[in-house]
Amino acid sequence: MSTPLVPSASDKGPASILVIEDDPIQRLAVVGILQRGGHRVLWAVDGEQGLEMARQSKPDLIVCDVVMPGMNGYQLVTTLRLEAGLSEVPVIMLTSMGERAQVRVGMTSGADDYLTKPLNAGELRESVTALLSRRKARREEIVGEIKDKFLAALEGQKQSLANLYEQRLFKELNSRWDDSGRYNEALEYPDSIVLAVDLFSAILAKQAASEDLAAAVRQGYQNARDTLYLFGARHLVPQGDSLLAVFVPVPDADYAAFRVRALRGALALVKAGTGDSGMTVALHTGPATLVHVTDPLHGDAGSVLTGDTAPAAMALQQFARDSKWRVACSAPLLEGLARQVVTGRNAPLSAGTATLAGVEVLSLA
Repeated sequence: MSTPLVPSASDKGPASILVIEDDPIQRLAVVGILQRGGHRVLWAVDGEQGLEMARQSKPDLIVCDVVMPGMNGYQLVTTLRLEAGLSEVPVIMLTSMGERAQVRVGMTSGADDYLTKPLNAGELRESVTALLSRRKARREEIVGEIKDKFLAALEGQKQSLANLYEQRLFKELNSRWDDSGRYNEALEYPDSIVLAVDLFSAILAKQAASEDLAAAVRQGYQNARDTLYLFGARHLVPQGDSLLAVFVPVPDADYAAFRVRALRGALALVKAGTGDSGMTVALHTGPATLVHVTDPLHGDAGSVLTGDTAPAAMALQQFARDSKWRVACSAPLLEGLARQVVTGRNAPLSAGTATLAGVEVLSLA
């Protein structure tokens, strides 16, 4: 491959121009004009060499003589227009033949401009500037079109993923509320986990007198609801200043993993509270019965947890709060989980209708 006649490494952002000319005097003149214009110039002595150099260097513009031995300028341009990566390269054709028919042949073959010899330096510079500017504008237009299409596709994919997430969340929530229409019926769960959190009292402790209490309670409930549902809670039952969540194991599922997931939900809840106003969470395992009740006259509906497990969980939650524990659970809940759960202090506790064999406080570390 030929090299530039004058080094141009110091040129700032030069265009790469390939000159194909078999006449050494004409070639020297064209190369000199282009280099003085700040361009990086390569040169070839005939059409075959010029085509090979164009394939290797991918120039920004080509200046090509028409009459050359072997492959002439028309044949070269026709070949370039059929090759990927070179079909858009602008070509200026040079010839000593000024007849209109020759100009038409040059343009028909795919040339972008046609200059006659003897060459005028000003005309060559103007033609090069115009063609390079036009190519730059076209490239920017193509990049803009690609960018717009990319952003549109990205937005479409983003919306599609958002819709998919919403559909899956909606399906998940529906699967947990598939019994929501069974009012005035009892749902019995022999192996449930009941989680008790002093949600509403924690919200009241943080609430300023000037703030909207109803909005704060509603937002706090929604945040707790989303967290508990994501960790597998089946039902939520407000009771006094506390919120009870019922976790129900899936048939044939790993029971240890089910208990760990409920514990992770408890740990996630306490991260929302800080300082003395933070929430306290307690968990106990055992049978629970959920009764949906409704008032046909006023349309009010609600749920009631019956049995010993819910009162025990609430008593444990009160004990944990008095003891400055953030998360506590009954010893039966931790059986077989020594390698998965880190515990701290323990204490005996009589919870009214149920006596817990032991109480463990979970480490948040």
